[in-house]
Amino acid sequence: MKRIVCMLCFVPFLLLSCFNDTDDDYTIEGVWKLTDWNVADGFDINNDGIVNTNILNEIDCPNNETLVFESTGVVSSNETFNPTIEIALQNGILNSYAFNVVCDEEGIISFATTYIKNGNVILIDNGIANMNRNQLIRVFIDAIKIYNEDFTEVVATKDLTLVYTKQ
Repeated sequence: MKRIVCMLCFVPFLLLSCFNDTDDDYTIEGVWKLTDWNVADGFDINNDGIVNTNILNEIDCPNNETLVFESTGVVSSNETFNPTIEIALQNGILNSYAFNVVCDEEGIISFATTYIKNGNVILIDNGIANMNRNQLIRVFIDAIKIYNEDFTEVVATKDLTLVYTKQ
């Protein structure tokens, strides 16, 4: 009987230790590559008949963006992904769009700023990112503007979610 009681006491601790998989074991320091440039509901920018939420799969602009987090509290990037994507609603019809995409060929945009890590939340230059194991997720509210047919008025906006994967 004592063995059964002992086993019943021990099994919950064993199960809890197996499921206690926190993200605290994952560090922010290192190189993170931009792997997703997501927009809810997606677009078919390349007109292949497939709507993608990850815009990186829809345009041919080179993407070499990485973030480098140092233990000193500095995050930097030597090359950012910065295409110009203009979106216009055609004839006021929902989900019918015209696109104008211009890849950034003017040069490289670099930056360095500080960051603060608090658990899985990373504060980067007053913006918040969330770390989930080997992914870093940043959401930019209303970053994608959708214009009327002649590009004179913003008729809608969509959030842009950037996902970086640790290298």
